[in-house]
Amino acid sequence: MTDTRHLIYQTIGVSVKDSLKLRTKKGGKVSKKLISLLLMSILLVGLLAVIGGCGATPEPTQAPAQPTAVPTTVPTPAATALKMTGPALEVSWTEDQLKALGTIDVDYTGKDGTTTTYTGVLITKLLEEAKAPADAAGLVLVASDAYTASVAMADIQGCADCIVAFDPKGGLRSIFPGLSTKSQVKNLVEIQVQNAAPVAGGIPENAALKITGKVATPIGWTEEVVRAMKTVDVQSTNKDGQTETYTGVLLTDLLALAGPASDATTLVFVADDGFTAEVPLAEVLACADCIVSFRSKGGFSTVLPGFSGKAQVKGVIEIQVK
Repeated sequence: MTDTRHLIYQTIGVSVKDSLKLRTKKGGKVSKKLISLLLMSILLVGLLAVIGGCGATPEPTQAPAQPTAVPTTVPTPAATALKMTGPALEVSWTEDQLKALGTIDVDYTGKDGTTTTYTGVLITKLLEEAKAPADAAGLVLVASDAYTASVAMADIQGCADCIVAFDPKGGLRSIFPGLSTKSQVKNLVEIQVQNAAPVAGGIPENAALKITGKVATPIGWTEEVVRAMKTVDVQSTNKDGQTETYTGVLLTDLLALAGPASDATTLVFVADDGFTAEVPLAEVLACADCIVSFRSKGGFSTVLPGFSGKAQVKGVIEIQVK
């Protein structure tokens, strides 16, 4: 208290010695003059504090902390494993969606004699789920490397164990017991549903193959329709002695749709480059393995085992009946 009082006296210019004189001799009471000086000093100190505060730099106001944003993880959609397409038809499934349709186990024996059990979904179930037209002519199986194989719808509808299987090595594959080896497609990614073949004859503008001449009904087909017909595998040996297997439609089946005249005697195969070759009609009708085969790059060729080399016409586009 004494030190504080001395500080106030020094502030107002009163020495300690003088301050003692300001006290009364009786009781040490403070004189009125001293009280006045003290009040003035208090006011002065307060005023200085206010003035000093005006020039002070205010502390910066801290902005409220923003909440840390939590990154949102967007789930990656499952990849499409298989799609089915066709006229006014496009359906796709993930692998999990295929499994949810119900699976069966099927034993399949490959060309090497090894029997493997595959698990998959019935192809008829997939057609039902996709609402494929009941009068479709057939299916084209498409692999991831663009390889294709055609299967007639009649073969599919009569098959109780034809499945799209989950390949243990990854991906999907068709397992069609009893059908040609070419219909066993690995890395299957698409099934194309083909329109029904024409029943009343006629030649479409985009026909890839046609039969004309002395027939009851001139008729033609697009390549897709021909590939969707019932097929067979045949072997033929070329002029170099090499034997190969070909897949195609029997010539007798195609001719039956056109109806050769009773007095017709000759067939003329016309190629896309203008080349022609003649063969006796009777010999073709008696041939159990003469076919119009499918070429890997598209189009057709005639494969007539036992016939001359000229009868094996690549790129055939027309069969004339004479």
